Amino acid sequence: MWFHLCKTCNWSGVLQIRAGAAGRYSPSMRTVATARRGKRACETPCGAPDQLRLPGKRAGHFLVFLAVAVACLLSAVEPIFAATFETFLEPAQVVDISTPYRDRITKIHVRENDHVHRGTLLAELGTGVLKARLAEAEQAAREHGDIDAARALVSMRKNRVRMLAELKKTGNARPQELSTAQTELSMARAQLQGALEKQRLKESEVEVIKAQIQEKQLISPIDGIVVTLYKQEAELIGGSDPQPLLTIAQLDPLHAVFHLPPPAAHSLDNRKQVPLLVAGQPTTGTIDFISPIIDAQSGTVTVRIILKNTEHSLDSGSRCTLVLNDIAPDTTTGEPTNDRTGTEKPAADQGSLQ
Repeated sequence: MWFHLCKTCNWSGVLQIRAGAAGRYSPSMRTVATARRGKRACETPCGAPDQLRLPGKRAGHFLVFLAVAVACLLSAVEPIFAATFETFLEPAQVVDISTPYRDRITKIHVRENDHVHRGTLLAELGTGVLKARLAEAEQAAREHGDIDAARALVSMRKNRVRMLAELKKTGNARPQELSTAQTELSMARAQLQGALEKQRLKESEVEVIKAQIQEKQLISPIDGIVVTLYKQEAELIGGSDPQPLLTIAQLDPLHAVFHLPPPAAHSLDNRKQVPLLVAGQPTTGTIDFISPIIDAQSGTVTVRIILKNTEHSLDSGSRCTLVLNDIAPDTTTGEPTNDRTGTEKPAADQGSLQ
């Protein structure tokens, strides 16, 4: 068996191995192996001055040397990995609806699985006492007898001061009388100001009672779906009771929160579109947040991806897979650290996600 190594081409580029029966060369049996892409196999015939012959008994030593040389070259090149990371889709928001007031539920306007919008009336609590107080406060706010009396007194005091001022000019009024009249006018004006302030307080009380009645009406703060209804009509709620009335989940958009190793997280950019697999179906998401810190316990970086779900075709809780190509290996293990699965795949096999 003879091995021929081309000296004209790059030694790591083309290797020709020719084997013949009984250790003799047979030009009809030739195998050409190319180690570097883009290099054409050497076509020089056997015996050319630019060929190096190695006898069969030295072939084993040569192959060992060649393997060591190739390993050294590959160790100097940073390998490229494609890594997969898995998580589960989550609602953008989950809100528990309750009240700080201990009261009885009088009316529930929604059921489980109902779609609600921001501002939708969900339920009403008992407001009988508050409505009675509101009617009383509105009646008091409409009364203006004290204000009218104070204004009349101010008008009378003004006329007295003006009259005494005219009499003083002719010497028919003493200065003390004019000073007393001016003091009484100031007091009348103060009484009018007090009556006006009391009127404003009554109007403010009306607004406070209206706000309390509005708090008895439980309103949806987000667009979403009623996922759980904990209470029924006529039950008590609020106060020391920790159980809410119902729970609303916002399912458009959905969030996918990944905990990635630092090399994978650093390869991403905010607002970048990334390919995902949700329940085996390809889709895309937008990177919304990349944590600026590394979690000390897990050694990972939190990355949040937003998925549009206008048609509600994606289910919250579905398995979501992120595939990242060209990921540098971990400096301690030499391999990419994958989330949940620990699966490593060649970059060429990920075409289905593009």
